[in-house]
Amino acid sequence: MTTKGLQLIALAQAGQTSIQFTGFQVGAGDWGASPTLAQLQEATALRSSKGSFPISRSEYVNPATTKLTLVASNQSNTTGGYYVTEVGIFAKWTDNTSFLYAIYVTEQDKADWFPAYNSITPSSITYSVPITVANATTVSIDTSAAGIATEDEVLQLQADVADIKGFIGYSSNHIFGLEVDFVNKRFTRLAGAFGKTPGADFDGVHCFGGRRRCNVTDGGVVVAYYGDDAYTETGALEVAVTVGEVEYAIGTAVQVMVEQPKFYYKVVPLDLEEINEGDGAGYHARKLRYYVCDEPETGFKIHPAFVRDGVENDLIYLSAYEGSTYDVSESAYVTDDGGSVDFTASTGDMLASIAGAKPTSGLTNAGATRAGFRTLAENRGTGWEQQYAATASASQLLMMIEYGTLNMQSAIGLGVVSITDDSNYNCASLTGSTSSLGNASGRAASTVNTQGETSTTETADGKTAVTYRGEENFYGNIWQWLDGMNIKNPATFADGDITEHVYVADHSFTDDSEASPYVDTGIHPCYTTGGWIKAFGYSEDFDWLFIPTQVGGGANSSVPVGDYLYNQNSGWRVARLGAQWGGGSKAGAFYLHLTDSSVDRHRHIGGRLVYIPSGSAA
Repeated sequence: MTTKGLQLIALAQAGQTSIQFTGFQVGAGDWGASPTLAQLQEATALRSSKGSFPISRSEYVNPATTKLTLVASNQSNTTGGYYVTEVGIFAKWTDNTSFLYAIYVTEQDKADWFPAYNSITPSSITYSVPITVANATTVSIDTSAAGIATEDEVLQLQADVADIKGFIGYSSNHIFGLEVDFVNKRFTRLAGAFGKTPGADFDGVHCFGGRRRCNVTDGGVVVAYYGDDAYTETGALEVAVTVGEVEYAIGTAVQVMVEQPKFYYKVVPLDLEEINEGDGAGYHARKLRYYVCDEPETGFKIHPAFVRDGVENDLIYLSAYEGSTYDVSESAYVTDDGGSVDFTASTGDMLASIAGAKPTSGLTNAGATRAGFRTLAENRGTGWEQQYAATASASQLLMMIEYGTLNMQSAIGLGVVSITDDSNYNCASLTGSTSSLGNASGRAASTVNTQGETSTTETADGKTAVTYRGEENFYGNIWQWLDGMNIKNPATFADGDITEHVYVADHSFTDDSEASPYVDTGIHPCYTTGGWIKAFGYSEDFDWLFIPTQVGGGANSSVPVGDYLYNQNSGWRVARLGAQWGGGSKAGAFYLHLTDSSVDRHRHIGGRLVYIPSGSAA
């Protein structure tokens, strides 16, 4: 389906025009082995048209369905045969001119041979294309070959079905979506999410309701789930557990993690605005549709959080709590951010996820850089990392679809963002105050804040922890380093400078690098000394990222995103996500601070674990 074809469908569904097909063409153009989606969508003509033909028949099926029959004949071709490598369907635009509505291509060695007319017996190829308009929000196209059709053509038509459904809107109740209109600051629930409210309505959807707290050993074995007798949040088993034929003894180290089932996603750009037109700087997203589903669906992609170095995972494990430290030399968890953390690779201390601990920070630990926290995470063993861009994106996408907004502070709670700061301390509150909420989302009844020897039990919104389906304090309380994302700002950085990009990876993390496995996203966060997010960048290959490319949300800072961006320093930068104890209304699931270099550490920045079963420590 070409871009203009999709636009015509949208206009028709809005009642602004009707779709009238004018004919079709077959051709022998060379599109190569793997033409890109962008090449096909932007096509305006066949590369080597061999003949134009009228629509043979438009057959009424029912008030919602019309079937087009397309017949190409060789009677006008007496010069030589050719392989049919491209077919284009044409329609009438609003100004009555004909344009390429859809194009289907294949390689020559897979194409059908269309012989020249021998003056005796003509040959023909027939296509039958039923087009069903189910309702004002759904269009589906079912294709079948009444004559000769290649496998590639069928697959391409199936892909077009997915494109049209995404553009117009799915109706399937197993697909859940949200339309975000950044310009008009409006959110619309789509498909299976329509009419639903957060919480119980989504519990039956595996990617949402299948999230559950659990205990994971250093070897990656789940030994208990929330609600089991053996489940603990202390960091060590308090009763022996047998899994399969293996017994895990009392005292076995276990981390409190959130099991996240694999899901698939699709992002449909309805309105994009080119950044600095003509210089290849990418696009601001003005209106997007986000979809998720549990099972593979045509046009959907597996979320990258579940793919590590090319290997898919059915489950990944996200940290239930912000990272504290396990002191290897003392064989004990550090619960007060005290002492001196050993950041030695392999033999040093380990990042942990337990309740009742103050998150580790850079208050006294010079090694608490992003790379330092990476080492602590990887010290726990094979598959352990600190949170990175793809894993954070999975939670971001789910929570925004479930709550129908990007402003999680308004949906779940403010989080720990209103604690009075004391520059002498790491002022983060202790982990675990949402323990009783288990796998549910919500705000803790009370949260314990400590500053030095002073301990205060807080109950007000803004001073109590929040959780999204098991992940406590995804935002607020303490900043969290975000790995797998390197930001390359221009050497001289000012407003409007976007000559460099963000680079992402899903394994072998390092800092200040664009070398493999890091990949250029083609997106660059805008320069700002601080501003409300107005738009995210869009790239088809990295449509799962939430990188702000424009700030200035206006007087009502709570929409369209409600979160903040800082990005004003030149050169290589590292990312932190979410906000600290004094972040206020700027905090949120999409709040990015991109001012730090890879050698920076602060008392208000920590990290959190992830475990990827197929992963390996770098």
